[in-house]
Amino acid sequence: MTSHLHFLRRFTRVLLFLFGASAASAAAAPEFQLRSGLANVAAKIARGEEVRVAFLGGSITAASGWRVFTLENLRRAYPAAKFTEIHAAVSGTGSNYGAMRLQRDVLRHRPDLLFVEFAVNDGAGSPRIEAQMEGIVRQTWAALPSTDLCFVYTVNEPHLKDLLAGGIQSTARSMETIAAHYGIPSFNFGIEIARRVADKSIVFTAPAAETVDAAGRDARGRLVFTRDKTHPTDAGHRIYATRLAAALTEFFRTGQPAPHPLPAPVRADHWAAARLVTVAEVNHDDLWLAVPPNDPHMTTQGGENLVPPLWVAFEPGAKIEFRFTGTVLGLIGLKGPENGQFRVTVDDRDSETGTLFDSYSSPGRFVLKPWFFSKTLAPGEHRVRLEILATKIDKAAILAKAGTPITDPKPFAAHGLYLGGFLIVGEPIGTKPPAPERTGKFTALDLPVAPTPPPGYTLAWADEFDGTTLDTTRWLYRTDTRYWSTQTPANVTMHDGHLWLACKKEKSAKSDYTAGGVISRQVFRHGYYEARFKVPPTKGWHTSFWMMHHAGADPNAHLGSRQEIDVCENDSVTPLLYGANLHIWHPAHKGHGHRTVHTPDESADFHVWGCEFTPDKITYYFDGRIVNTVDAHLVPDHGDMSIWLTVIASPLGKTDSVDESRLPVYAVFDYVRFYAKP
Repeated sequence: MTSHLHFLRRFTRVLLFLFGASAASAAAAPEFQLRSGLANVAAKIARGEEVRVAFLGGSITAASGWRVFTLENLRRAYPAAKFTEIHAAVSGTGSNYGAMRLQRDVLRHRPDLLFVEFAVNDGAGSPRIEAQMEGIVRQTWAALPSTDLCFVYTVNEPHLKDLLAGGIQSTARSMETIAAHYGIPSFNFGIEIARRVADKSIVFTAPAAETVDAAGRDARGRLVFTRDKTHPTDAGHRIYATRLAAALTEFFRTGQPAPHPLPAPVRADHWAAARLVTVAEVNHDDLWLAVPPNDPHMTTQGGENLVPPLWVAFEPGAKIEFRFTGTVLGLIGLKGPENGQFRVTVDDRDSETGTLFDSYSSPGRFVLKPWFFSKTLAPGEHRVRLEILATKIDKAAILAKAGTPITDPKPFAAHGLYLGGFLIVGEPIGTKPPAPERTGKFTALDLPVAPTPPPGYTLAWADEFDGTTLDTTRWLYRTDTRYWSTQTPANVTMHDGHLWLACKKEKSAKSDYTAGGVISRQVFRHGYYEARFKVPPTKGWHTSFWMMHHAGADPNAHLGSRQEIDVCENDSVTPLLYGANLHIWHPAHKGHGHRTVHTPDESADFHVWGCEFTPDKITYYFDGRIVNTVDAHLVPDHGDMSIWLTVIASPLGKTDSVDESRLPVYAVFDYVRFYAKP
């Protein structure tokens, strides 16, 4: 620790000389604190064992940023160990909900290392934040005393004033009280960001319209850190991860491996007794219905299994009652367009009205949102009653004030509540044991089967690929260079009743790999599209079945909005999932309705992807199951499209390289068909 402080003092003097007092003051606070280090994790790394790394935080951690880069850095630095991720980041939530869900989302997975990130979402420092963070620590070490913790402090624009003055974020000050008491190492991302803001190598916030180069720098050579004053750009996340990687090396060298003791608490009101009580455990009337685990409301939240089992009620008067001993009460549900008002009454005396609807409650977007009873509860037993109210929220006014007027009122017509459970600090009384939750991943095959093609359609165009050569009167070859490969006609062959698109290690003028694809000359619009195929079996390849205009197709095609309907986009590095998307490219690019679909292995066998496109709706299918729907009115002018069957080498899906050990590999198409209504 002494050598570290000596280094910091020298570093501060250098900054003073180079950048003046403002830059030096920004670096006055230490970037990290070693304390007891991460010795238990270091011992597992040294033995080449599995290290389970959990990330508990908000949207900054949920993003594919410092969390992902930190795992990459660990795997690269310590290749003998196996690092397994526990993704436990929920956007828009703080340490209050973090303490409540800790057992469910983190501890049951038995992490070896737990990063805790709530400095931005917790707002300003307070004794309550100390109590919440202390609850996270005491829960963790009571259950898993050998788990190492590390607090990390992210930064937003309001934090800069304290950081540039040589202090730290007020939330970080509260959290440091707990970290110091328990000997927990901590890392403050804001120190480096403030230093770079002071020396003008970073612009903290730049509007989305301001362009940057591939490294994230603006025209003046400054890195753009955020676009919205809070969420880092890719370049910002990489700064976070790079600085943390250096500190982790020091954390791993510090301390001796041993179980962590639990000293006397800092605060008597700590949240070690925080917990989530699910709806199934309490008394509810028949107006509440369980939401199927494969319902879109359950599956659009990022991360795996982060949504508690949901129940929903829309009828006014729908009621839930339970008792508990404790001091804190809240609930967790999903915000979305169907939300209405509810009332929570405690001890038949105090009541508060709430809603999970807000200006971000848009169709198809269902994310977790906590709500807390604001009144202080005296220690002891309490009776709780939740009721759905008949009062309807003026949703149009809320959204109009935020600049997002309602164009289609249908998704907003309901006024109910999707409820995951109650949040308490204390113990429930008289509850029923919850049913065990499924821990395995749901796939599209868990969904009910729907008829394909949908009723009313007849076959209008198809290619069964039964010949020996591609019919070039019906198809164009894809001949571009995209990402890591150049697409060539030579990589498109037909035999054994299939279309074969080869993926090769083959040098061309612009790339090191070649691949292939075909594009229909005929154009289509409304109807049902279907293809049966399987994807390449090794990482590095992006296989797509999609519809979009192509300049070489029918010259009489109506271009419209030049929509792109992606029925399937698979990155072969993850053969157990794919993406379904809608893009509009004219007059400006917008993406709508992205859905990640979990599946069986798409490289092991053929599967059928389908899409119905009508003037009102776009419906996506996998093996006869509906997996996504998008409002077709989002496309202002429906244009004609070609059918594309393609494969390219690419870095998409977090692919780091092409696995050359098995090349050539193939995307294999059995057929493609288009159905129309008479």
